[in-house]
Amino acid sequence: MSTYVVPDQINVHGFSFHDAEPHPTTRFTVAGILANSLNDGMVQLVQRITPMQQYDYLRAFGLGSVSGLGLPGESPGLIIKPGSSSYWADEPYELSFGQGIGVTAIQMASIYATLANGGVRVQPSLVAGTTTSSGRFIPAARPPRRRVIQASTARQLMRIMEQVPRVDAAQGVYWGMIAGYPVASKTGTAQVPDSGVCKGLCAFGSSYIGIAPAQDPQLVVAVNVQDPRAHGYFGDEIAGPVFYKVMKFALQTLKVPPTNATAPRMRLTRP
Repeated sequence: MSTYVVPDQINVHGFSFHDAEPHPTTRFTVAGILANSLNDGMVQLVQRITPMQQYDYLRAFGLGSVSGLGLPGESPGLIIKPGSSSYWADEPYELSFGQGIGVTAIQMASIYATLANGGVRVQPSLVAGTTTSSGRFIPAARPPRRRVIQASTARQLMRIMEQVPRVDAAQGVYWGMIAGYPVASKTGTAQVPDSGVCKGLCAFGSSYIGIAPAQDPQLVVAVNVQDPRAHGYFGDEIAGPVFYKVMKFALQTLKVPPTNATAPRMRLTRP
């Protein structure tokens, strides 16, 4: 509930940033900054920690390392350590709102699973177990797990992410609203740097990742669309429809009972 004055454009230590869409300067809570995807709020928030603390948390969540699935050719992603020659002064600010870093879809799904799991990261795995010729099921070895953030912090983040479908719905976008199943989610719209084909920023990565049911997490669905060519590029409008269809189908197919719970109301702005 801490508040920050958030304009739609801001200059921090000589670096200029802007939000995706124009808006009046407003006092937003931290919950409001996250729920509304406000870059200019995040660049203020990140000044509360050091670049090394930021890096350590990103690594603790599994970024910069292969997931542990054991699939051939898996990328560890790209994350630059503070102090290295390619770590620029604006790096912490870009990282605060999800740019300047390379991640895989499974890494992002794992981050959301960690929040759903009360802050404990469980190494992703593909095989639940094996069945012998006689029909006996042998569970796979328990994957490594470790606490990344406190359980209370994970609960607060889950409550904040439950605000995202409500914020989107107020703007006429309903992909996080699944009847009977409250969803904790986050949209993502990342600019992709110059690939050598064009100059400057020429493409987008659009994502929608969510957890359901939010109060009793059972599933994480992560959707990422690279370089969308039609119907815009924002995560909610591009990846949102896929998330909705996959999550709804999975909940029904796995017979996850609806909770019919109501998402908690959180204050997103202050006078």
